[in-house]
Amino acid sequence: MSLTLNKFFHVNINVTDLDRSVDFYKKLGFVETARFVMDGHLGESTAEAFGVPFNRHRAAFLKLEDSENNMVLDLCEYEQPPTSGQPYQSLINVGMVRLAFHVPNIEEVYQELLDMRVEMLGPLRFTTPPGGTRSGVLAFKDPDGVILEVLTGVEHMAN
Repeated sequence: MSLTLNKFFHVNINVTDLDRSVDFYKKLGFVETARFVMDGHLGESTAEAFGVPFNRHRAAFLKLEDSENNMVLDLCEYEQPPTSGQPYQSLINVGMVRLAFHVPNIEEVYQELLDMRVEMLGPLRFTTPPGGTRSGVLAFKDPDGVILEVLTGVEHMAN
């Protein structure tokens, strides 16, 4: 018998200010589908399952409005104990270092991000990856410094 995982459900990002982060991700095209508090027995059970001290945290589930894959972005603000630490500052660390999104018009998105005054890791760049399709890529940070990537022209590589 082999283990079978059948569907991505969510990606979790811990944040220091849930309301600020929800507002930021809504500006990127996400819609909030749920908001809740994990405490009491539910908080104890979750903490035990994750191997962390008893906790209380607020969370919000968000989805991309026009997404076909139903992936959920799970934003969590830990209150007891509080969210701590810093996200990776470099893309060369071991582990999950960025979350990437496909867009049809990367130049337009780049300008919108500049207008929002988000911190960019570098300028928008274009390249031709394997397969010969021109693609664009840019990377920026969310309000807590989590690295996000936007790209276009690589759809053929995922099929």
